[in-house]
Amino acid sequence: MRPLLVLALVLLVAAGCGGDARKVPPGAVALVGDHPISRAAFEAELARARRARGNGHPLSKTVRDAALRLLVDRERLEIEAEQAHVSVSRAQVDARLRAFKRTTFGGDERRFRDQLRRTGMTEADVRAAIRAELLAAALRGVDTSAPEVTYAPGFEPASPG
Repeated sequence: MRPLLVLALVLLVAAGCGGDARKVPPGAVALVGDHPISRAAFEAELARARRARGNGHPLSKTVRDAALRLLVDRERLEIEAEQAHVSVSRAQVDARLRAFKRTTFGGDERRFRDQLRRTGMTEADVRAAIRAELLAAALRGVDTSAPEVTYAPGFEPASPG
């Protein structure tokens, strides 16, 4: 009789857990913690990748997965920074961008803009990358809990290398 009781308890616990499954909201491709990654943001990242590769080239699953991982990683950084009360100001991003232009392009705005066109990036893309870099640096050594990530069906990236 005891094995049946254990089995019944296991089934009750399993049935109770099923109702808690995290659902990605409509219009989103992933859920990071309770922050959705919108399909529009994903499509914008894919458009950036297309510009960088040339619009005539189809995007591979690897590129699509990398775009989604980038968005998920950036959202994770934002959540962890919020948990740790770490922030990055616009002034910090501006200063890092000025330093980048000075060291990489000799301060020549035209050369910077030409490089943006060649790579299919925008200044907003560069600013987002700088912000993520500054947040990651500020969070080094800070203990935070990584938010859970749930992908919408069909958007689960392949395991990296």
